[in-house]
Order: sequence, then structure tokens, then C-alpha cells
Amino acid sequence: MKHWLERVPRTTGDYLRLALGIAVIFGVVWQLPAIAGGVQKVLNILSPFAWGVVLAYVLDIPARFFAEKLFHGKRGLAVVLSYILLFSVVALLLSLVVPQLAASISSFVGRLSSYEEDIQNTLTWVQQTFGIDTATLEEYVGALTTEVQNWFKSISGQAAQAAADAAAGVAGVAMDSFVTLAVSIYLLSSKDLLLRAVRVCLRAALPPQQAGSLFSVCTMANRTFGGYIGGQLMDALLVGVETFLLMSLFRLDYAPLIAVLVGVTNVIPLLGPFIGAVPGTIILLLESPLQAVEFVLIILVVQQIDGNFIAPHILGGAIGLPGLGVLMAIIVGGSLFGVPGMVIGVPTLAVIVNLLKQAVGAGLTARGIDEDGNPLPGQDTKN
Repeated sequence: MKHWLERVPRTTGDYLRLALGIAVIFGVVWQLPAIAGGVQKVLNILSPFAWGVVLAYVLDIPARFFAEKLFHGKRGLAVVLSYILLFSVVALLLSLVVPQLAASISSFVGRLSSYEEDIQNTLTWVQQTFGIDTATLEEYVGALTTEVQNWFKSISGQAAQAAADAAAGVAGVAMDSFVTLAVSIYLLSSKDLLLRAVRVCLRAALPPQQAGSLFSVCTMANRTFGGYIGGQLMDALLVGVETFLLMSLFRLDYAPLIAVLVGVTNVIPLLGPFIGAVPGTIILLLESPLQAVEFVLIILVVQQIDGNFIAPHILGGAIGLPGLGVLMAIIVGGSLFGVPGMVIGVPTLAVIVNLLKQAVGAGLTARGIDEDGNPLPGQDTKN
């Protein structure tokens, strides 16, 4: 009680300091939207650096593989080969996607009138067979077709303006891309020196035991993230190739475009295959309902093969999470950070679970008991 009374303001200076503190608190709260906006601007400025770190981390996976298998541990040529691989993949994807996407849009616009005619014939058949008045539906179909045609006409009419607006942002995008690429190159080429500098700083700042524990956690997290991301990328590549081969075997339209969509979305665990199947089904449905059905069957076959044989072999024990844990990580990560959160949510949760297991194991060992509560050999149970 006496200690509390000593904190009560007694002098004019005490009251002034108290008022100043309250004013500062209210001012900070009042300016929270502006502060949040400022933080967002800073994050936007730093986003090319963040993406550079992400790119360097991803490219370090093939760089380590090339250095070990091809260049006897030397990273220089391995890093160059990793960037050649990156640019080749990007060029290949663009060459597959852009022409196919343009062909899809052109084909859809060209077939609008035939789609309307097919729907009108179907409505006429329904009216003649079941006696249902479809005049109102026919008017809606005609109006909808006209609206879609006008929309595409407006797009083509505004193409020049859209190109001019896009050109205004090209410089900024090019600069951000250059910064991202430069940061990744610097991090990859200087990886050993940077890691050594970080280790030295941590050893200087922390006691030896805490520094060792932190190094152990970082090693475990790096192993989990590296194994998971590398496995997911390899799995996505195989799924895309399988989809392309099967679609080509059954002579389905737009096989390159749809295979790329399926492969890219397959990076998202659990939900990715279904996300990628939706646009492919819609594209083929506009061409032929039969092709859409065949594509759905192909996706089901590919996902069964991938889920039961390929993915378990590639990912191995990199995660060790049950299905419910994976789903929770995807939902939470996606709600916080969108698609990138869905990708990194799973390995993040795996690291947290691994740390909890280590903490529980250490607690049981400290008490001298095993998981079932029985005393460890040669130790007495501690209360």
C-alpha cells in the first residue's frame, strides 16, 4: 500500500509529466492509421529486397545441388547455372502461356454467337418438350451475349490507353525486378561470408549456450524449409508434365496453358490441385463439355498418383504434420499473407511443432520420466 502511495502524483511537475504521458499515448492511438500507412510504405519500399531474399533462398537449393554434383563444391559456376535455369524456365512458361492465352480469348470471342445459338436451341427444345415458357430466358441470353461482346469491344478500344498506362509503370517494375535480382545475386554469391558474419555477431552478443541453441534452431528451420520448398517445386514440375502428357495423349485443347496452371498452383499444398483444375475446366468447357469431363478425370488420376506415390517420395519426412495441421497452416497463412502465406505456412507450423516436441522432451527429461510417465532408467521421478 505504501509502495502504491509513493507513485501518486504530488507536485505540479508530477502532474505535468502524467498529462504529457497521457497526451503522448492518445496521440499515438489517434495517429495509428497514419503510422500503419507509413509502415506499409516502408514495407512497399523494402519489398524488392524481401523478394530478393526469397529468390536467393529458392535458388540456393539448385545451387547447392549443382555445386555438389557438378563442380566439386565450388559455388560460382553453380550459381550461374541456377540463374540460367531460372531464366530458361521463365522464358519457357511465357512462350507456353502467352500464345495459348491469346488463342483462348480469341477463340472465345469468335464463338460467342455459336454459344448463344446453342443456348437458344436448348431453350427451344425445353419449351417444346416440357411446355415451359422460355421467352424471358431467351431475352436474358441475348442481352448477356450483347453485353459480353460490348465488353470485349470496349477492351479492344481501350487497348492503347491501357498500354500507355502500363508503360508508365514499366520503369518501376523494371527497377524493382532489377533490385530483386541484384539482391539475390549478392546473397547467393556471398552466402558463406554473410553466414560467417552472422555467426560471429551472435556469438559476440549471446552466451555460448544460447548461441548454440539458436544455431540449432536455425539449422532445423533451414532444413525443414529447404526440404519442403524444394520438394514442392519438384512435385509441381512433375504434376505439370504429367498433366501435359495426358492432355496431349487425349488430344485436349490448350494443353500447355492448362498444364502450366495446374503445375504452378500445385505449389500450394492440399488446395492447389483443386485451384488449378477450376480455370482449366472452365476453358475446356467453353470448347467442349466432353473435353472438360476428360480433363477432370485426368486431374483426378494425376492427383491420385501424385498424392500416393510421387509426393510422399519427394517430400519424405520434411514436414511430419497431419492433414488437419496442414489445412490449419494453409488457412491461417493464407488469411495473413495470401498465397505466399499458404506456401510458407506449412513449413512454419512444422518448425513450431518440432520446437514444441523438443521442449516437451526436455521437460520430461528434466523430470526424469518418459512419455508414459514412467521413470527413466537410472533416475528417480521428480515431482
